[in-house]
Amino acid sequence: MSRRAIARFLVTTAAFYVLVLLISQVVAAQAGEHSDDAGAAAAFQAAVPVLRHPRCMNCHSSGDFPRQGNDSHRHTMRIHRGPGGQGVNAVRCTTCHQDHNLEGVHMPPGAPGWHLPSPTIPMIWEGLTDHQLCEVLKDPQKNGHRTPEQIVEHMHTPLVLWAWSPGEGRTPVLMPQNDFLGKIQEWAGKGAACPTEARALMAPRH
Repeated sequence: MSRRAIARFLVTTAAFYVLVLLISQVVAAQAGEHSDDAGAAAAFQAAVPVLRHPRCMNCHSSGDFPRQGNDSHRHTMRIHRGPGGQGVNAVRCTTCHQDHNLEGVHMPPGAPGWHLPSPTIPMIWEGLTDHQLCEVLKDPQKNGHRTPEQIVEHMHTPLVLWAWSPGEGRTPVLMPQNDFLGKIQEWAGKGAACPTEARALMAPRH
């Protein structure tokens, strides 16, 4: 190979590596535009009061059973999670809970798909810090194999949105629905980073 050919080869190789470097920098910059750890963590923390409200916690509390009321007492009639989170035998969820709230104070509430999380992925977050709760929600092995974007989709399902229209005699979630959904979308859109500080929480109930 002549010196000229060698020189041409070296110039071409160098130009190729420069191009690869520039492309990688552009890709990294574009990824950075959509990643904001501080913003994502702040958005998640702003949404936490909804996740800790009795309308959510009554299905995500300790124990293999649901809870009821603003005081989150154990569900009457000895209700248990059961296979698939649908209850057991004659006391399956659909025995009383339909796809809508029944009229009257303290009548059974309802929404499409009414159920507890399954026994294999119970999604219990009572007693967790904000950081731990965030990590559970974005861990595919603990959240039903969902991505953060799919968690956002889940928050738009009728069962979750029921928390803002829980029926007579129940306190609805106080944060406006659109504000909550916006914060969850912001959390996922900015990279789904989790808050680092730990809050003092109530001890799990029995």
